[in-house]
Amino acid sequence: MLFNRLVRLTNRVLPAATFILLIAVSSCKKRDTPDPDPTGEVTNAEINRWIVDTMRYYYYWNTSIPQDRNLNFDLGPEEFFETVLNRPTDRFSWIQNAKDLKDESAGIIKTSGLSPSFILNENNRVVMVVRYVHKGSPADLKGIKRGDMFLGINGESWRLSGNSIANADALFGNEPFTLEKAKLVDDDLEPDGSVSLTPVEGFRENAILLDSILETPNGTKVAYLFYNRFLFDQQQAQQLVDVFEKFKDAGVSELIVDERYNPGGYVVAASLLSALIHPNFDINSPYIQYDYNENFVDATDTYGDLFGRENADLVSQRNLGLNRVFILATGSSASASELLINNLKPFLGANVIHIGGKTVGKDEFSIMWESSSPRLKANDETDWGIQPIVGKYKNANGEGDFERGLIPQYAANEANYPYAPMGSAQDRLIAAALGIIDPTIANQLKLEMGVHAQKKRVARELTGFNDPAVRPRPVQSIPLQDRKPIDLR
Repeated sequence: MLFNRLVRLTNRVLPAATFILLIAVSSCKKRDTPDPDPTGEVTNAEINRWIVDTMRYYYYWNTSIPQDRNLNFDLGPEEFFETVLNRPTDRFSWIQNAKDLKDESAGIIKTSGLSPSFILNENNRVVMVVRYVHKGSPADLKGIKRGDMFLGINGESWRLSGNSIANADALFGNEPFTLEKAKLVDDDLEPDGSVSLTPVEGFRENAILLDSILETPNGTKVAYLFYNRFLFDQQQAQQLVDVFEKFKDAGVSELIVDERYNPGGYVVAASLLSALIHPNFDINSPYIQYDYNENFVDATDTYGDLFGRENADLVSQRNLGLNRVFILATGSSASASELLINNLKPFLGANVIHIGGKTVGKDEFSIMWESSSPRLKANDETDWGIQPIVGKYKNANGEGDFERGLIPQYAANEANYPYAPMGSAQDRLIAAALGIIDPTIANQLKLEMGVHAQKKRVARELTGFNDPAVRPRPVQSIPLQDRKPIDLR
């Protein structure tokens, strides 16, 4: 049966009049100031004027911005942007080329397809371990999978610099690179050939990396969803509701949402996922509260405000009606990943069971702005986009303020290597959830985990490594003029 419904991208944070006001604010000037030569070179001062005018109006900490006389408008835009931010309180606002910023927010990335982590093993050797691989990417086509290990790149070993890796940039560049493969032999790693990868532009990331159904010995059917980004467009929304239709048809009674590497994304994606989980779904239920600066009135969005009241029947039909959910989240989980945990609590209370580690602590939301001036958009070099924090959010009960991170009820990690396969009961985080779901297998899982652990090696994760794929992304809202209908079926 087809459901010709519309899902609006309605992270309704700011009214339409607000955007109009932004244009007016960012383009105003003294009457006696002549228009700049439209054919002349765009100056840093012009770009920086747009930046500071926009930030003075929208930025959550706008009163902390220095007065114009204390700002250097001749700085490069990236350096200038830093001078208006409320550091270190603001950890997440950033500026970028507008096209790149929009593409990244939409999950359109340049990638070879693998997400790396780095560890220092018991022999004081730096090893790269693959966290996951994007389906259809160059790495996937070369047969690379989660848990694969590599000793170096382009003929040299990984070089440790502090707590980070000095020669890891090649993983995220434009040029082909070659990884030196490793295999575990007795108590050490040995070379095992090499594999060459070429990054591709315009790769479209999928929010769902894996969905499966596990069954415990007592017959409990457990849905497992590896959700890696809170992306939201026609394709991503359709995939999410289709997966939940499959879960419901299979008769699952428990759900594990794995967001251990999820850096965040759109409020509307989190709201749709939440609505598909808990019982007593009501399209008019409040979901999120927004706290802005003094230029705006604080607001609350319901499910209907976010993804459209016309979708009430469609979501109800796919809603699992679960009384609890297991969410796997770690120090790499941020933004909308934390929102999912925090904003499900009014519906499920303590039965939102967080397994893993303390999260990043991102209780803020942002909106992406691009200059509306044709002059400032004259070419790619001057087409800047900014993603400032514009407020803090809370759940329907007014609970938030977790800037130090969300603490799990059950601590677990995967620091030892090699990693268990994605979705495997041998994974410590998944095993913790399954042991709670079916206590009859808790001892069995502990035994299996113990045997599995004997094959593992002790390691220290190098947390200073900066993987841009898991950079915390602010909970993202969408200006009204950019919201487009989505046809879910």
